[in-house]
Amino acid sequence: MKNNIKMHFLMSGIFILLFIVVNIFLSTTLFIFKISITKYNMIIALALSMLIMLFLLKRHKINIKCIKTILIVFIIPILMIILSLFVNGKIRDFTFDGNTYHKATIGLLKEGWNPLYETSSEFDNSRKEKIYIENSSSELWTDTYARASHIFQANAYALTGNIESGKSINTLSILALFIVVLSYLSLRLNKVLFPLFFSICVISSAINCAQYLTMYIDFFVYIYLVFLILSFFIMEFSKTKEEKNIGLFIYILSLLMMINIKFNSFAYAGLYCLAFYVYYIIKLKKGKLEKKFFIEFTCLSALTVIIGVFVIGLSVYPKNFVQNGNPFYPLYGENKVDIITNNQPEECEGKGTLEKYFISMFSQAANITKASLEKTKYKIPFTFTYDELKAVKASDTRISGNGVMFSGIFVLSLLLVLLLSKKVYKNNKKLFIICSITLGVSLFILLILSESWWARYFPQTYFLVLVSILYLYVLHNKKTNVILGIFIILVLINNFITFGCATGYSYLNNKSASEEVSLVKYNTDIDNDTILIKSPLFIGAIYNIYRDLDGYNVIVLPRDSEEELTNPLMNGLINWKVVKNERLY
Repeated sequence: MKNNIKMHFLMSGIFILLFIVVNIFLSTTLFIFKISITKYNMIIALALSMLIMLFLLKRHKINIKCIKTILIVFIIPILMIILSLFVNGKIRDFTFDGNTYHKATIGLLKEGWNPLYETSSEFDNSRKEKIYIENSSSELWTDTYARASHIFQANAYALTGNIESGKSINTLSILALFIVVLSYLSLRLNKVLFPLFFSICVISSAINCAQYLTMYIDFFVYIYLVFLILSFFIMEFSKTKEEKNIGLFIYILSLLMMINIKFNSFAYAGLYCLAFYVYYIIKLKKGKLEKKFFIEFTCLSALTVIIGVFVIGLSVYPKNFVQNGNPFYPLYGENKVDIITNNQPEECEGKGTLEKYFISMFSQAANITKASLEKTKYKIPFTFTYDELKAVKASDTRISGNGVMFSGIFVLSLLLVLLLSKKVYKNNKKLFIICSITLGVSLFILLILSESWWARYFPQTYFLVLVSILYLYVLHNKKTNVILGIFIILVLINNFITFGCATGYSYLNNKSASEEVSLVKYNTDIDNDTILIKSPLFIGAIYNIYRDLDGYNVIVLPRDSEEELTNPLMNGLINWKVVKNERLY
C-alpha cells in the first residue's frame, strides 16, 4: 500500500514536469503554423498532459479509475498549478534582468509576437501600443536567446492577465523536482526520513533560494540538470522495464528543457549525456547492457535533440544560424557580446579559471563589478558578516554566490568525497560510477568555463555537496550517521540564510512598490489624467504598470522623448504626469 502511494506521488511529480514541457512544446509548434500564444494554450496543454499521463499510468498498470490515483496524480498537481499562478501573481520581480529582457520577451509573446517569422522590433513597430523595444538594450536578447521559460510564462500571462504569474514555472519546477526525488528515493530505500532531508537539500541550493521569486533562469539550469542526472540514476538502478521507462521519460523531458533554457545549459546537457553514453558503450561491450535498450536510448536521444532544436528551439538555433551564422549568437562566434568582463572584479581580469574560482569561493560574499573598483576579501570558512547577508539577497551575487557558509561546506564536501570514495566503490559500485561521471564532467566544465567563478553560471559546484551526502548515507554506520546529520544541518543553514535574505528583500520591495502605486492612484483622477511613461532601461516593467494602473490612460513614450516632469510627489521620487517605472520597479 505504501509503495503504491509513493508511486502515485512519483507520477504526480512527473505530471507537473510533463505539463511544463507540453506547454512549451505546444506553443512553439503552433508558431510554425503562424498561431500566436492565446489564453487557451495553457488549458489545452493541461488537457494534453492529462491524456499522456493516463496512457503512462495504463502502461504501468496503475488503476486510473481509482479515487486515490485521480487525487494524487491529477487533482493535487492541478491545485498546485492553480495556486502557483495565483501566489506568484501577487509577488513582483524587481531584478535587473527580470525587468529588462525577460519581461519584455514574455510581454511581447503574450501580445502576439511570433519569434519564428518576425523580430521583436518588427512586431512592436506594427502595433499601436508600443513599448519601443527597438530603443532598448533588451532587443538583442529578446530576439536571439533561448526562451523555453519565456514561452511558459507568456502562456501564464495570457491566461491570468498578470505577467508575474509566469513565475509559476519556478514554483512548479521546484515542486516537481522535490516530489520526484523524494518519492523515488522513498521507493528505492523504503524509508522516508533520509529521502525527505536529501530532497530538501536538493531543492534548497543557494542559487534556487536567491532566484525563486524572480524571472532569472540560471536556477532552471540546476533544476533540470538534476532531473537529467536523476534519470540516469533511475535507469541504472531500475529493476523492471517499467521503472527504466520512467527514467527514460524523465530523461526526454529534462533534455528538452536543457536544450532550450540557456545556451550553456544545452552545452552542459550535451557533455553529461555524452559521458553517460560512453559509459553505456563500455557496458554494452562487456555484455552488461541490453543491446535493445542501447538502441532505444540512442534513437530517443537523437529524436529528442531534433525536437529540442528544430521544434521548440526553431526560432532560436536555426534562425540564429541563418541570420547570424552561429546558432549560439550573440554569446559565441564572431561579433559575440562580452557580458562577463565588466561584471567581474577588476582584480580577476587576466587571471586563470581556477584562480578566479578560488577567489570567489573563499572570499566574503559581495557583488563586486569592474566599475566598482572594490577588492575581494578572503575570510575564514563558516564565518560571515552582516555585509555578506546584504549581498546574498541579490539574485546574481558575484562573489561567494553559493552562500555565506559555503566555503567551509565546500572544503568538507571535497574531503568527504576523497576520503570515502574507496569505501563507497566497494559498498555500491553503481552509485560510485554514476557519481564519479557526474563529478568528472562537472570538473571538466569547471576547468574550461571561464565564468565558473560566478555561482549562477556554474551551479554544478553544489553537486559535490549532494554526492557527499549520498556517500555518507551509503556507508551507514554510527560514525558516518553522526557526520551526515551535522553536515546536512550545516548545508541547510547555509541555504536558508540565502532563502531568508532573498525572501525578506523581495517582501520589502513589494511593500514599497505597493505604497508607491497607491500614492500614484491617490494623486490622479482615472477619468481625467493621463499617465505618461518614458520607455526606460527597465522596459519589461511596463507590463507591471499596465496591470497596476489598470483603467488609467497609460501612454508609453519613446526613450528619447523630452516630456516635462510635472507635479512632483514624494520629493520627486514619483511624478504625476510622467511616472518613471524605475521607481515603481
